[in-house]
Amino acid sequence: MSLILNRFLLSAEECELLLELEEAHSLQIVSEKLGRDHSVVSRNLKRISEKAPVVEKKAGRWVLTEVGKKFNESSRLMISTQSLLNHSQQSLRIGTNREFAARMIGPALKELMNIFPNTQLTINSYESGTEQALLSGQIDIGIDCDRPNDPEVGYKLILDEPIVAVCGKGFFKIHKKKIDEKKYLNLPYLLCERLHPDKILSQLENHSGMVAKFNDIATTRAACVQNVGWSLLPRYAIQDELKSKVLIQIDTSNYGKAKYGVWWIRHRNYLKGTIEKLGTWLDSKEL
Repeated sequence: MSLILNRFLLSAEECELLLELEEAHSLQIVSEKLGRDHSVVSRNLKRISEKAPVVEKKAGRWVLTEVGKKFNESSRLMISTQSLLNHSQQSLRIGTNREFAARMIGPALKELMNIFPNTQLTINSYESGTEQALLSGQIDIGIDCDRPNDPEVGYKLILDEPIVAVCGKGFFKIHKKKIDEKKYLNLPYLLCERLHPDKILSQLENHSGMVAKFNDIATTRAACVQNVGWSLLPRYAIQDELKSKVLIQIDTSNYGKAKYGVWWIRHRNYLKGTIEKLGTWLDSKEL
């Protein structure tokens, strides 16, 4: 005889029906509590009695057997255990790009810990975005730019990401006149290929003033600080440098705006509350 492993004898719905029957002692009360017809509940109990000796009919009434009472004890224990686990420390894996992780999430970690108490936070950063990490199950939620490609990934755009023109203070001193006259497009330029501000990219791609290209924000920012050239960078990624005046914003214009938002796998409905909390936190920020 073969054994069926990892299979419950009764479904969760059937277990709940047995618990209600024990508490109510009346099929009519059980039917009213469950919002079901008396005959439907009776048929369900008959089906249960055919699966296991936990309930039987006596004098025209459905009653629990001794086995059924012990079965209910195990059901209550399982419910209690699940409740304890649900209220114990949870885990939440958040994914984003490296720059956002370092500049926005790291400094705000205490805020996130307060928003998600009793939760072990894992922050994973990805150079190429979070979509594949979501789809492969490496993370629960992503904070990313623009829109995902796969329809399985849900998203909500929340926060603007202004792109601004900046340079180092030494570069500014040397080229102040042209910068003040808004003629800095002809000055040595550092291209961060992660950004594509449509307003000027076409003017610069073949421009002799483009002295270097980079595939990440941090390296572009570091070259800018060293006065190699001016560049277009996300404002959130240079806030510290602007405050310390290591970098200077040379134009009040925003060269395009991307949007940051929360990404998730659509069918994971259990994450709805977490998504809302993370979205509210993101909405409170300014990039």
